[in-house]
Amino acid sequence: MGYEKLFSPIKLRNLTLPNRIMRTSMVSGLATEDGHVTPELKARYQREARGGVGSIVVEAAVVLPSRSSYNLRISDDSCTEELRELVEAVREANPQTRMGIQIMHFLKIAKSGWRQKVTDFKPEDLPVIVEQHVAAARRAVAAGFDFIELHMAHAYTLSSFLSLTNGRTDAYGGSLKNRMRLPIQVYQAVRGAVGEDYPLGVRINGEDFTIKGTTLLQSRPIARKLAELGADFISVSAGSRFEDAPPPPPDTPPDPMSGYSGHRMSPDWWFPDLTHVYLADPIREEVRNAGYDVPIVTAGKIRTPQQAEGILEAGKADLVGLCRALLCDPDWPVKAEGDRAKEIVLCTACNWCLESDSRMEKVNCSRWPEGELNAPSPWQRNRARPSAIGKEVEAAPDE
Repeated sequence: MGYEKLFSPIKLRNLTLPNRIMRTSMVSGLATEDGHVTPELKARYQREARGGVGSIVVEAAVVLPSRSSYNLRISDDSCTEELRELVEAVREANPQTRMGIQIMHFLKIAKSGWRQKVTDFKPEDLPVIVEQHVAAARRAVAAGFDFIELHMAHAYTLSSFLSLTNGRTDAYGGSLKNRMRLPIQVYQAVRGAVGEDYPLGVRINGEDFTIKGTTLLQSRPIARKLAELGADFISVSAGSRFEDAPPPPPDTPPDPMSGYSGHRMSPDWWFPDLTHVYLADPIREEVRNAGYDVPIVTAGKIRTPQQAEGILEAGKADLVGLCRALLCDPDWPVKAEGDRAKEIVLCTACNWCLESDSRMEKVNCSRWPEGELNAPSPWQRNRARPSAIGKEVEAAPDE
């Protein structure tokens, strides 16, 4: 096989993941407009589970009652049963795949161009945010998810409190200690709700990629503190901030994916492969040097099993996060484990899927026939769709 590290198990408290491939969270657009589970959503995750992925982080589920079109919802008890049905459907497809869910609180935006900032929250609003996460976590446990990931990355609320862009002047802004106050309160309250035996991870930004934004200088101690608190894994992402997004067209809400920071979150074809490994590596080093053995997840244009195995062998991360690669070929894991890596249909990083999300369309891969659940034939795996400048991009050949 040749990928011993990639297909070795790893433990999160009492939970064992069968391999080191984690399907990281990505909005699918397959929920209903008001955030309910659909047959298409179930089918997407069932298909990826059958492909052999070790763990799935179901797309960001909204913890607050405000409307967020086509985002999965976990904001009231009516969501619990349908989420349980989703978990059960995926387990039927592959009992070995471990199911997690990412829960998040978002900042509101409007077609006028207005967007909510952390400075808009009154002191009395902050305990409500904590309780909304706690209530959502209880629903996730009741629905049968194996673990929870708290979303503290990208343009969402907790990440915006952590970021240097946080302009508050009270106890929740300014110094790093103050900026971490609300995220820590959320983590501790959720941990208290789910108990000490339940795996609870966190996703953070290694870099914001804005002029005034978090860098590794801040994300390293953030990760160290989360490890000290007992986080069971730290998933390292980047970017997707509003601060450098260009002004939106009239009657269009601002899009955090439209600027350079957004492109860094989901690296395009012109970025090198393994784009964000250099962020996960020093964060892992920081956590290890502090005496914590917390698994670190890296993601960002990891396209081949050879690349994934190399990351793990070099000790730059403990799990490999795949999203677009599995959207392109959900059988990526089983092909790699079965010595069929040459049959993998490689993601070209064209970001058709990401652009679909920005347009609030169903998220599909540009290489998939519309509505299909199987990847295209591998003969075309090394060819990309024509780019905006009219050239074709060659994907990296197998090593």
